[in-house]
Amino acid sequence: MSNKLNNKGSRRGNGRGYQRKGRPGIIRADSGTLRHVIEYLLAAVLLVLCVAVPLYASDGYHQIGNAKFEAYRKIMLTGFGVLLPLTAVYVIWRIFDRKASNGDGQRPNMRISVTDLFVIAYLALTAVSVVAGGFYEDALWGAYGWNTGFLSQLSFVLLYFYLSRFGKYYRVTLGVLCLTAAVVFGIGILHRLMIDPIGFYDGLTNEQKAQFLSTLGQATWYASFLIVLLPVGMGVFLYTRQRRWRVLSGIYMLIGFCTLVTQNSDSAYFALAGMLIVFFMVSCEKRELLCRFTAMLALFFAAGKIMYPLMRMRPNPDLEPDFITALVWTSRLTWGMLVLCLLLTLALHHAGRGKGAYGREPGGTGSDGGYSQVMIRRIRIGVPGAVAVLIIAVVTVIYLQSHGRLPEIIADKVAAVGYLNWSGDWGNGRGRIWEFAGRVILQESLPHRIFGVGPDCFNSYVTAYHGEEAALYWGNKLLTNAHNEWLTMLINGGILGAAAYLGIFVSAAGRFMQGRRRNDLLTGITAAIVAYMCYNFFCYQQVLCTPFVFMLMGMGEYILRDQNR
Repeated sequence: MSNKLNNKGSRRGNGRGYQRKGRPGIIRADSGTLRHVIEYLLAAVLLVLCVAVPLYASDGYHQIGNAKFEAYRKIMLTGFGVLLPLTAVYVIWRIFDRKASNGDGQRPNMRISVTDLFVIAYLALTAVSVVAGGFYEDALWGAYGWNTGFLSQLSFVLLYFYLSRFGKYYRVTLGVLCLTAAVVFGIGILHRLMIDPIGFYDGLTNEQKAQFLSTLGQATWYASFLIVLLPVGMGVFLYTRQRRWRVLSGIYMLIGFCTLVTQNSDSAYFALAGMLIVFFMVSCEKRELLCRFTAMLALFFAAGKIMYPLMRMRPNPDLEPDFITALVWTSRLTWGMLVLCLLLTLALHHAGRGKGAYGREPGGTGSDGGYSQVMIRRIRIGVPGAVAVLIIAVVTVIYLQSHGRLPEIIADKVAAVGYLNWSGDWGNGRGRIWEFAGRVILQESLPHRIFGVGPDCFNSYVTAYHGEEAALYWGNKLLTNAHNEWLTMLINGGILGAAAYLGIFVSAAGRFMQGRRRNDLLTGITAAIVAYMCYNFFCYQQVLCTPFVFMLMGMGEYILRDQNR
């Protein structure tokens, strides 16, 4: 029980925090002490996790994914092996504590949020999918090299619940995680400049150096860690009122932008678009926030223009920039966006002179400096609407182009943009994988379609039921997921498991946005959730991103619960 509750109970005299006359007070003292022990131990486990998993590698890039998971597995088994028994004792003690205080036999008030319910439902349905799939051994830890089986899913759920209930030191945890991330990002930048301060590039060809980065390994795994941690610093930069934290977060953000524009994974830019939409929806409320938002955009476009000449000075001849990366580096469009963002920043800054603190005009009728609620409401409806229309338009163009139904003059221009031309090779082979996964779903039995085939059992199921077709496409290579987390979850967890899993992210993002006015950190966490959802539309669960997004959601839940105490 928190100190806040204890103090409040003491003032009430006869409330929860006060022992009846004649009753020994040691129960209350010990239950409170045990809670503090759990909070300290949890913080220690998380600090080790935040440093060890991003930085540890047993033999450079050789089997680095397995090395990361082994570090994660040992930390989780050791940490939760101690925490779970202590928590069981604490919960039982709390039940008897309430009985001793009130004598009414009621259980302690344990509020359950909508997100909590989705997390519980997801864990239960994951267990059901293990039984429904029948691949019991494979489902325990998951496929080799990916390791997102049942025990990994259980660890994600435990990270969420422990942080949401015992995350008192989440600020320290988040600070250490971001500091570690800054080190990882800095090494990633140096690697793109062909500077190797950690010796991981020794003996690698230029082609291999183009594929691996920093202490995380494969570029898409690196990008998955980047898009989860970068929004936290961006949120602090936008919403903090302390100059010191704004400067530190600005440096962190710039390092993140410099590695984002050089990591060479187009999926990361879709994640960036998702987080920027979240930040814009909040920043449009106040002129000062909108000024910082445009300054942040200017820093992003400037990062591309800064890194391009640096990389030409120390080039890797085998690094071929993806479409969006090349656009950010050299396009006239991005030069124009840089100039536009700088002009908007100067205009908003100039317009804010003489106004009240934090951008408010004295006596202003709007939420900030004349921005009316009607205007803000229109922006919040218009921006998601415009994004939805854009997505529908792009999908329509891709469909019409692939079926030869566009006018020739338009089709020729569309043909020049690779992402608008659907084929089996679309998205580095994702087109073929998604089509195959769609056929797998259509041919599933009803129990498998509803309950799934088991966590990380995609390859086991495909080998058993679609082995010949998979071998025809990919030979001896293992297809362990659909390279789309939501499509993969539809197969591994079934319709019910996928719905519960999606519900975790959607409910958390919605609730955190509603509670953001009481703690601005919730906006950065929301942006990280949205970025993860966008990025993993093209990627997958793995140890460098999924545990950390569940940790962030647990922190956000703790903040909301702490506000309501």
